[in-house]
Amino acid sequence: MCKFISSVILLLSITTTFAQSKSSITVAFYNCENFFDTKDDPNKKDEEFLPESPLKWDETRFMNKLTKIAQVLDSTVAGEGLPALVGLVEIENKEVLEELVSKSQFKTKAYGVLSTDSPDERSIDVGLLYDKSVFTLVDFKEINATNSTLGAYKTRNVLFATLKATNGDVIYVFVNHWPSRREGEKESEPRRIFAAEQVRNKINELQKKDAKAKVIVMGDFNDHPDNSSILNTLKASDKPKDKGDLYNAYQTLDAAKQGTHYYDKEWRVLDQIIVSQSFIGAKKGYKFDPKNAHILRKDFVLYKNPKTGEEKPNRTYSGEKYYNGYSDHLSIYISLD
Repeated sequence: MCKFISSVILLLSITTTFAQSKSSITVAFYNCENFFDTKDDPNKKDEEFLPESPLKWDETRFMNKLTKIAQVLDSTVAGEGLPALVGLVEIENKEVLEELVSKSQFKTKAYGVLSTDSPDERSIDVGLLYDKSVFTLVDFKEINATNSTLGAYKTRNVLFATLKATNGDVIYVFVNHWPSRREGEKESEPRRIFAAEQVRNKINELQKKDAKAKVIVMGDFNDHPDNSSILNTLKASDKPKDKGDLYNAYQTLDAAKQGTHYYDKEWRVLDQIIVSQSFIGAKKGYKFDPKNAHILRKDFVLYKNPKTGEEKPNRTYSGEKYYNGYSDHLSIYISLD
């Protein structure tokens, strides 16, 4: 009998260890394209997204948008479940994220909600959802990404959160939405390089204290993986040279001519999830296999021109015309084993 019990205990131990080794979480990022509420905030430039505006942004359209964002994020997970970490940009405030959690399938779990309060001229911000059954919030800060010496332009702050996972991992998360290229790529580049410098400086601080610090940097960078802000300033590539450099699996996806945003008849990889090398082949805690980086490119998030066959993101608006779509960006996601 004792031998039988011992065998059962051993079998359970092996099974549990195997199950844990097979468990994984999804980290997702999504530029929502103007996820505004329908209320007038006197402190924000939200006049465009109100029921009486030319866009007719009412409660029905808001709920359609919320449902579609939830559908996209749900689709980033293989099998059942929801992503454990979700970075979101082009949100108006924390309240729209709280509604997303309370009025979608996200309400089946307890999610922490974080949001920045930025000086951005378009009144959009940056947010993070985290599954409380997986992570505990240790710290949350905002990093200024606006360089006042480069003119009056104001941009989104970087969201910086320190999370502790149930497996003991401490993970440092940066959610970014760097300055746009509206004035031209070269003309606006110094602003993105400044934003990259602020993130890189903070990572340097973390790595000085712990060379194996686990860092995730995700966002809409408004730059490609091979642009200077990411490649040289942030020091992120698919072939890191130094120990402190970051790994960017989306550089390989860029080479494969995939994209997250379509502009001027060209797909571009502006949205990326970048990790520290400490995730690659980690012997304990979460680890990242570069093969597990994806762009959610499903039919429902794409519009296909019936005449030309041209595909692009199925967006909510184009100008003042309402398409009841998803976003002008595709979502991205990685899995951590």
